[in-house]
Amino acid sequence: MIARAACLSILALACAAPAVAQEAKPVAPGVWLVEGGFETGRQPDGNSVLIEGPDGLLLVDTGRHASHAAKIEAAIAARGKPLVRIVNTHWHLDHVSGNLTLKAKRPGVRVSASDAIDGALTGFLKRSADSARPALEAGKIPEPMASEVRGDLATFARGAELRPDDVVRESGVIDAGGRKVELHLTRHAATAGDVWLYDPESRVLIAGDLVTDPVPFLDTACPDGWRKALDDLAAKPFTQLIPGHGHTLTRRGFDEWKRSFAAFLDCVRGTQKPSWCTAAWYDSQASHATPPADKLRILTMADYYVGRIRSGELDKNCPK
Repeated sequence: MIARAACLSILALACAAPAVAQEAKPVAPGVWLVEGGFETGRQPDGNSVLIEGPDGLLLVDTGRHASHAAKIEAAIAARGKPLVRIVNTHWHLDHVSGNLTLKAKRPGVRVSASDAIDGALTGFLKRSADSARPALEAGKIPEPMASEVRGDLATFARGAELRPDDVVRESGVIDAGGRKVELHLTRHAATAGDVWLYDPESRVLIAGDLVTDPVPFLDTACPDGWRKALDDLAAKPFTQLIPGHGHTLTRRGFDEWKRSFAAFLDCVRGTQKPSWCTAAWYDSQASHATPPADKLRILTMADYYVGRIRSGELDKNCPK
């Protein structure tokens, strides 16, 4: 996709943000966060999470870049236990591309995810690739973003390898090396099939892109389905929530984000000027989490999504 949110990419989410952290961070006993992030001129990496059981490790999401995969490998090595399972929360390339590298070293490790990637490979991702190739050939995408897009095209070319080994068709329980973790499937929210996890032992919820900083990334979303999904997350007695992008949230932080999301949708669907809705979103985030230096980036991205919602472009992502 040639992005309309101020930068060029195969899957546009943002253009610049702070550099990623270098070490896995402990979130709770047996839960480790490998932070994603952005570097200027690069595509994002989503957050990755390791859950440690007595006999092995479960990995949630694998990022996009080789540098992120290297951080995951270092975190696995530091735990001294084998990787027994990968779960992808959704199919966006900044959450699944690392599957290729990690599985190449561990052919026996299986991936669990929804089947939504099937539609993406013939729909959104294919359209994105078809738009990106001529733009690259015409020199319309400057470096270093051109290298980023070439990398995504190479990943898309191996799209069949990104399909899950085990399709998540309903909510249930998954084994994290002897540690039982709840696995939940939500349809038609941030994507056509989002997987999120709740670990009762630590009371940590791993939300994928059902929660994102600095804005909700609505490129492939059904907004009303997403709003409902947040109600399902809120029903869990978690104390910490790891989003798909951004820092870990407390329960209070999530509640504020959820209210802001609902208010943003209500505003966009009302009669307010787009600039009022984007300013209200920024104010809701700046009050408790987002650095003021990100103001232009947040306003630009939020304004882009206002346009997509009001145009009706996202309606096709919702069930008829």
